[in-house]
Amino acid sequence: MKKLIQALIPHLPRYAEEEGDFYSVKRDDLVNKLCGQEAIKQSTAKNAVDLCELLLDTLATLNADYLQKDEWCFVSFPAQLMATSVLTALSDSESHLFAPNFWNTQGISNDKKNQQRDVLSLIENARYENHASQQAQPIRYCYVAWSIIKLDGKILFYQREDTQKRFDKSAGDYGLIGGRANQSDVPITDKAALLKALQSPNSELIKEALPETLKRELREEAGLLFETHYTFTPWRSLKPYRQVQGAAPNHALTEYYLDIFQIGLSLEGYLFLRQRLNADERLAWISITDIERGGPSDNRIPYIKALYDDFDGDRSALAAELKALPDSFIAGYLFQPYKYGITLPIDPAKPVLAGTLGKDKPLNLHLTSRQSTLVLGLAAHLRGFEFATLMENIVLHPFGWIEVAGQAAIQAELVALATLLNGGDLAMENHRDTFFRLSIAPEVIFFADELFSFSVKSADLNATKTKIPVTLERRAFETALGRISQKTEEFQLTLEFVHKLKDLSDHSFSTDNGEALKTEDNYKKGLHKEARFQALGLRNLVRQEDGVFRFILPYVCN
Repeated sequence: MKKLIQALIPHLPRYAEEEGDFYSVKRDDLVNKLCGQEAIKQSTAKNAVDLCELLLDTLATLNADYLQKDEWCFVSFPAQLMATSVLTALSDSESHLFAPNFWNTQGISNDKKNQQRDVLSLIENARYENHASQQAQPIRYCYVAWSIIKLDGKILFYQREDTQKRFDKSAGDYGLIGGRANQSDVPITDKAALLKALQSPNSELIKEALPETLKRELREEAGLLFETHYTFTPWRSLKPYRQVQGAAPNHALTEYYLDIFQIGLSLEGYLFLRQRLNADERLAWISITDIERGGPSDNRIPYIKALYDDFDGDRSALAAELKALPDSFIAGYLFQPYKYGITLPIDPAKPVLAGTLGKDKPLNLHLTSRQSTLVLGLAAHLRGFEFATLMENIVLHPFGWIEVAGQAAIQAELVALATLLNGGDLAMENHRDTFFRLSIAPEVIFFADELFSFSVKSADLNATKTKIPVTLERRAFETALGRISQKTEEFQLTLEFVHKLKDLSDHSFSTDNGEALKTEDNYKKGLHKEARFQALGLRNLVRQEDGVFRFILPYVCN
């Protein structure tokens, strides 16, 4: 074959370097030249010419109009040079288009990998974009498992490696946690069958192995361990997606088969992931709103084109489905009553009160002084109070959880307390004798009135301003877990309303008194609803008790 190509090259058509004259050569004349010069069969010569024609036509160097007339004619002088270069290399045993080790991948630098990628990218993009019927066949197949980890309206993403070379970074550099299947994910020992399946379209063998891919990728990219940290359920199998893609140097027209799985985090998984996020800057949350608009979010652009395409570009429909998914971790308190409250005493000798406002009753619960202070500590953390001091080896976590390690005595106390409170209103959870919390909706936990004070400056009270500042303070207090910091909040209230509150403090008004009812109504619609007021942990400032209105706290003027 090499001699035939060498014999063919002198008879190729010519094109002027000055973009002027050119001539064509009949295909039959090329075949006859080879037969006469090399004394070979016409069928062999014809096969050689047909093969070279196919190669040169694929390189787009031959004029298509002339080919229809069974003639070779180059489209330009550079096309002639390309054709001659390739044919010369094919005919010369010492010539190579690339260095002998150009395509080696083991132990080479990133620069060399990127050179390989650039060559493949040029060829594959040209093949893909210039295909006459826009149906170019992929030569690479990838089976991919993606995960959806969702919390508070955000989805967890991972910064992809080699983003500068894999694609235009403006198109996105953060992908869903996950990746493509490889040999280790598939339980088969026949290497030939395995590689063939991985590099073939629509392989059920590989699709069935994608859950194993998911487990491996979550372990590698986020450190999450299946069953210990999470479980998963299938969410969506995307329609096959094609793109010239691949991290250097594995770059080609690729067909992707993507399965997406919804992740449910255990308590350990949730807490572990929080720590991992603090330690790994490649992990990042992107809001569903930013996903809908394609980013950026804090300079992070989601690269999920296959998912966008699966929704036919309707990003609002994608966003709606993501919003409908439950969070990957849900606090799930055991006791979430409605119009109910639990008030904890500071004095262990006093009972825990529970019930609807005005109908509170002592819980049938007998706690020791130590247990009462443990409950106070757990409740304070559940409400988000700040600890001025904290016992050694106690770690505070969200949603009221505390972690106890290396403190056998307090662990034993908490285990016993959880057993005692089991099934009651003051519900408590014990997870593996390490994680503990009061499992009650935080908004129904309150603290004894004696912790709080209300004050207003006399000068402000006697002023003519429309609004004046008042101060509500929660004093510091001790718990078995540590000391809770004092907390002070200042509120701007109308002067008239502040005077009305003073009237409630100074006088007794029956519950059918019109002015007192208005004052209570203003309080409930205003100050009582403010988030900063509710965060203090005071159940109420104005109450109806025993047929009269009460302003609960001492009204201090200073």
